[in-house]
Amino acid sequence: MKQVSNKGKTLVSKPKKKRTVSKVKKTTRRTVRVHPKFGTSKLEEDFARDFLDKLGVKYIYQFEAKDIGRFYDFYLPEHNIIVECDGSWYHSDPRLVKEEEMNPMQKHNKRVDEYKDKWALMHGIPIMRIWEKDIREDPKMVMNELKKRLYKETEKKTLIEKKNKRHINKIK
Repeated sequence: MKQVSNKGKTLVSKPKKKRTVSKVKKTTRRTVRVHPKFGTSKLEEDFARDFLDKLGVKYIYQFEAKDIGRFYDFYLPEHNIIVECDGSWYHSDPRLVKEEEMNPMQKHNKRVDEYKDKWALMHGIPIMRIWEKDIREDPKMVMNELKKRLYKETEKKTLIEKKNKRHINKIK
């Protein structure tokens, strides 16, 4: 939009900013909600394809904890577990980045991760953090850990359901 000033010069005004709304990205198997500010990461997409889809696990991608305004990478509702895929550099994997060498962004991400962990703990949702290094270099170990964790959570849920059922006396 052009405007003319009182001195006869032509001024160009900036267009108004559009509100960011989360976009939906269609894939063959699932609908992925793209975070309006951060988008999706290649690591998360690879994890979903190589692990969750192979196991046939139902999940919610970019699960939002509305009361704290934060997003988790994956929530597995059938198992009541949150899975976070942490990039080695951005989340400062202690095997690669020393505490004293962390930059302000890494320190901020560390605090946010602790905050998200506390929220999940308060809501009784176990959280599983998986490092990028492990996903890329040792996928077999990650798959075994994921299977073990999912089996444990399913077993725990079954025990609770059995405990909550009424006992039926079969004595005649």
